[in-house]
Amino acid sequence: MRRILHRIAFVAAALAATISAKGQDLSFSQTYESPLYLSPSFTGLTNGSRVALNYRNQWPGIGSVYRGYALGLDHYFDRFNSGVGLLWVRDDEGKGLLVQDEISLLYSYEIGITSDLFVRPGLAFKYGQRKIDTGKMSSFQDISADGNVGTGGSGIEFERTSTGWVDAAFAVMIYNNDFWFGVSIDHLMQPNSSLTDVENEIGMKTTVYGGYKWTYEDSYRGSEPKSISFALNYKRQYQFNQLELGAFWYYNPIELGVKYRGLFFETGGELNNTDAIIPSIGVNINALRIGYSYDMTLSDLSSFGDGAHEVSLVYRIIPKAVKRGYKMKPVPCTEPIMGYSYTGKQSSSRSSRKFFKR
Repeated sequence: MRRILHRIAFVAAALAATISAKGQDLSFSQTYESPLYLSPSFTGLTNGSRVALNYRNQWPGIGSVYRGYALGLDHYFDRFNSGVGLLWVRDDEGKGLLVQDEISLLYSYEIGITSDLFVRPGLAFKYGQRKIDTGKMSSFQDISADGNVGTGGSGIEFERTSTGWVDAAFAVMIYNNDFWFGVSIDHLMQPNSSLTDVENEIGMKTTVYGGYKWTYEDSYRGSEPKSISFALNYKRQYQFNQLELGAFWYYNPIELGVKYRGLFFETGGELNNTDAIIPSIGVNINALRIGYSYDMTLSDLSSFGDGAHEVSLVYRIIPKAVKRGYKMKPVPCTEPIMGYSYTGKQSSSRSSRKFFKR
């Protein structure tokens, strides 16, 4: 009976989301391991090229019905102070029942304000598509007398099983070797993603992020520096809010982190909400970064979905010129986007850039 109720509840939620409900975008707990998804300003924030792969399995306790994927590719063109990237994101609800794909072309430009203060505006142009597989749906008519739940979508009809749209995002970030702060505004065009004649706009999403890095032990005679980074990430979409506060201890090749996600204050009449504690670990193996995190759910959903598992891989393709000694200015976030060198060591600063190199 519990399995049946879970199945019915999921079908109802999927139908509501498809027809008219307004929900939030896919969210990754390892925020800085999916930098292009966080903000277009991170496009090309690396020495050379970078590949980032993310996988999220949410609520595996009910059969891994919520899964998220992201694949990002970006490169920094030093001559033009510009980063160019490509991002694919998939939100899979119900093991292929309701799938949303989004492909983005991203661009960022770096402006040197002083020798150690930089601003990075960024843009993203997107194409999105949502599909529903009615053959994987269940309704009350698909429940037999003995309680077995079948599929086939009996009595469930849609005007169309797929829809597409175009969209855009804008972002800006300011940073130096000690702090970073940025704002990203997504879904500027608020496109219609409905599969019926009832319009369902994708709400504009605002993300505010930032943090401070404290290096409590500098490198000495070839040893690695030790640091702690404190990070904040706040998102708002429709009437939904999400706040994350985290701290990350780094001593190459290991990074250990913990984040709190929830609203410990009232906003707009919402109830206090403590969602999860998220421990994480990252390991650098030369140019490869491997990360894992687990959402320890603190709300009433803890007995329902069994949290969330997330795995990330970040691989950096570094030019020979960089290996010979050139090092890019770091952002004091977690290591995948800091601009660490081929050996994994922290990068040194650079001088302010001209608008276009000759």
